[in-house]
Amino acid sequence: MSLRSSLAPGEKPAHGHEVNPSGSTLSFLHLSYQVESKGGKGKLLVDDVSATVKAGELLAIMGPSGAGKSTLLDLMAFRKTPLDGALVNLNGEPLNATRMQQMSTFVEQEDALLGVLTVRESVAYALRFLPLLSRREVAARVNRVLTALGLQSCADQRIGTPISRGISGGQKRRVTCACAMVSFPRILLLDEVTSGLDSTSAREVMSAIRTLAVSEGMIVIATIHQPALETLAQFTDILLLAEGRTCFSGKVGALAGFLERWGHPVGRFTTPSDHAMNFLNNDFAASATGHDAPDARAFREYYLSTNPSLPAPSNYTGSSADITKDTARVETRAETEYGRAGTLGTLFWNTMVLAERTAVNYSRNLLAYGVRAGMYAGMGLMLATIWIRLGTDDSTINDRLSVHFFSVAFLAFMSVAGIPGFLEERSVYYRETNNGLYTTLPFILANTLINMPFLFLCTVLFTLISYWAIGLHPGADAFFRFLGFLYLAILAAESQMVVIAALMPIFVAALAIGAFVNGFWMSVGGYFIKARSLPRFWFYSFHYMDYQRYAFELLTNSDLRGLTFKCVTVVNGTCACAYPSSTPETCTVSGADILNYLDVGSISYDKWAAILVAITVIYRIALYFALKVRSK
Repeated sequence: MSLRSSLAPGEKPAHGHEVNPSGSTLSFLHLSYQVESKGGKGKLLVDDVSATVKAGELLAIMGPSGAGKSTLLDLMAFRKTPLDGALVNLNGEPLNATRMQQMSTFVEQEDALLGVLTVRESVAYALRFLPLLSRREVAARVNRVLTALGLQSCADQRIGTPISRGISGGQKRRVTCACAMVSFPRILLLDEVTSGLDSTSAREVMSAIRTLAVSEGMIVIATIHQPALETLAQFTDILLLAEGRTCFSGKVGALAGFLERWGHPVGRFTTPSDHAMNFLNNDFAASATGHDAPDARAFREYYLSTNPSLPAPSNYTGSSADITKDTARVETRAETEYGRAGTLGTLFWNTMVLAERTAVNYSRNLLAYGVRAGMYAGMGLMLATIWIRLGTDDSTINDRLSVHFFSVAFLAFMSVAGIPGFLEERSVYYRETNNGLYTTLPFILANTLINMPFLFLCTVLFTLISYWAIGLHPGADAFFRFLGFLYLAILAAESQMVVIAALMPIFVAALAIGAFVNGFWMSVGGYFIKARSLPRFWFYSFHYMDYQRYAFELLTNSDLRGLTFKCVTVVNGTCACAYPSSTPETCTVSGADILNYLDVGSISYDKWAAILVAITVIYRIALYFALKVRSK
């Protein structure tokens, strides 16, 4: 199936198909959408709307606030399920959600971009998910789109973050459009594409989109608020909505004649769309056009009376689910690009591109790991200067236990610092997966692969600063055990936090829930209260799920095994050790005695470490389903 109508010299098709010079026709018939309202009655947001768009044409969907523009666009993109009777056809063949995703790109109202990437990098990564293109071809196409959208002057400037100013809001809007257009999709769906743009920029952006639409045979459908006349002129067709119903559908140039025939000609200094909006907006119709002026209902009635050839009300009796069934051989975008979807090649390529972009993001983004590294270094310095040179007197045993608990609990708590960076990634993930660039699995694999070395470096930084200064178990083996076990705990904590952020994409809420969960694990881990003293419910349930418990026990064993502590307290000439000693006559207590008293002396390093790894894997699987659930 054709995806493009023309190619630049030497350029490969964007989705692996040759061009169909005759173009395509996309038709939507009887789209309706209803939501439940108070009293159990349904409210129609979109009521039996039909539209037809051909390749190279641009359809503008206009109407007052609450007219159903965005809802209609979601129906056209299969992001919402219409009521029974709806039909979507491409060249006369039924179109389903999978095929729509494969050949279309949707641009939301909000810009979802990685702030530390440059404009050029942002657009290039959106195209690099197509492995059929070489780096030279990617660069050529990116330059073409950047030039068309007037972004060459800021092409090497970063998007911008909360702590580093970048490009303007209008430029961000154009970058979002460039990311959508660079793959030259067959269908381009734009939701308020000119929001935040001045009139000149809006005109130039729509002019660039029109140029690419004509040259590449794209079908463009856009919702837009009352544009300037020059911007409106870039569209070929217009669909006016009021209360979810069609009030006009036709060529842009025909709107003025329609209004004149109705008896309400367009004034000298008024655009046809602005004049029409005076009647369609019932909230201010009287004040705008006079108390006796007609309203949206009269507008629609006149339109229906002059268009007897409109599609008849649907008598289709099938269910709306039929639209999403495969009615022909369906290829996903990945199949088009790689030959077969779901192959290891597809997964590998997407994972590598995402991993590269994530590594660039983390290496530049101070909020991602720069702040975290500083916090870990500061925490290590604090421990090193407070618990300095503990020695091997039995009076320092509890201090050692506090070091292990503090290292696990508070460093795990610091994983909340990764929430802002992940929320930014999450926004980009939803934009790109909804447009079919990749699936959830490569995103999680890439995120995990790049998280691991960054977290390891943070753990190394903390351990190097604190371990020897505190005076924990001497020897390289003990040092690397401490480092490895602490790293596994922090990896589990990070995995837990991204699950929370995926389910609760509001920073303050995710921070609060993350703090509560970490506090909960501290309570049932066995440090504040011995595990055997916990109520049976907590002991046999969450105590065994607590990653902090396993990490604390690993660090405690790694440090205390093989050490002997001198009992410094003497009562009536007899040594009084801080913990029961198996050799009281020596006035010492061994690390094994302490571990046995704490009921953790018989643990296996390998088994406990494997449990930590398993908990991390479970969290990552949970992240997969959390992203899936939130995307619905």
